[in-house]
Amino acid sequence: MNVHGPCNFVAMNRRSLDWERIESVPMEEARQQEVKPFGIEVDIDEVLNIDTSDLYRDMVERQIDYVSPATYTTTASFLPYRRYLVDWMSDVGEQCRLHTSTVHVAILFLDKIFRTHDIPRSQWQLLATASISVAAKYEEAEEHCPPIPQLLQLTKLNLAGHSSLSFRQNGELAVLRHLGWRLRAVPPIHVVNYFLSKGAVFEDDQWQERPIIEKIPKYVRKYAEFFCNLTLQEYSFQQYLPTHLAAAILMASRVALNLFPRWRPELASLTGYEEDEIADVFQHVWAYYEEQFPGHGSRSNSPTSVLNENAYNGHVETGCYAATC
Repeated sequence: MNVHGPCNFVAMNRRSLDWERIESVPMEEARQQEVKPFGIEVDIDEVLNIDTSDLYRDMVERQIDYVSPATYTTTASFLPYRRYLVDWMSDVGEQCRLHTSTVHVAILFLDKIFRTHDIPRSQWQLLATASISVAAKYEEAEEHCPPIPQLLQLTKLNLAGHSSLSFRQNGELAVLRHLGWRLRAVPPIHVVNYFLSKGAVFEDDQWQERPIIEKIPKYVRKYAEFFCNLTLQEYSFQQYLPTHLAAAILMASRVALNLFPRWRPELASLTGYEEDEIADVFQHVWAYYEEQFPGHGSRSNSPTSVLNENAYNGHVETGCYAATC
């Protein structure tokens, strides 16, 4: 697995070094230095009775199976049409009431297939639908997976002559074969959700030069989900490792709320990235945000000033996060 840039699990190595540095600090000193996350009532490690940092290590190791600087290309033939495919798949996922993260996984499936295989355009809709179905079966509870007849009717593939049997054989099985039966995709939204579960706001953070209030963690989550959806639309963000982009999205969410500081040692320890290591990616995220929503980035200092767009081409459902703060 030869990855240039932040390669060969540099992110994991940085994280390991951070853990070693933390473990070398005397316990009493570490307790004195620790700042508690704000808004986290129960430690997720205690709830699940596991060390969730192991899950993050696993995401770091597996992330390059689908996205990495080494596999990033700007010449794939499907790229001029990718935005339409993403929009369409987001619509289908919404109508099937799938989790947003499931749709993100399905889009990573399709990206990898189209990046590594020459797929005739006549099969695009079939494989896009099959990617959604396979992702749902991998990511969702069984009772939440859309039945194949419903999918065929929703996408009108039944009118093209597809039956449940042909969909399984020519759709789902084709997706599985193209992916080599390796279905553990790690989109940035998975990583962001891990970060948020551990705490991305801290007791001594400041909001607009004032102490933070109870609603702030909720708004950080909404902004983070928004930036995950926003960056999913644009293929150029796949030049970054998902953990790298997720850390930049976390910073962008704090900047959008005018939280100070925008990055902290606790976040560097959590993500494995220092502020200067994500600065360029953050600038890319923020520049794309300002390009899509002109004028908003320069005045993103409260929950009421950004994300007032009810739709981003109909698919980034951010709504108006009007806080009566």
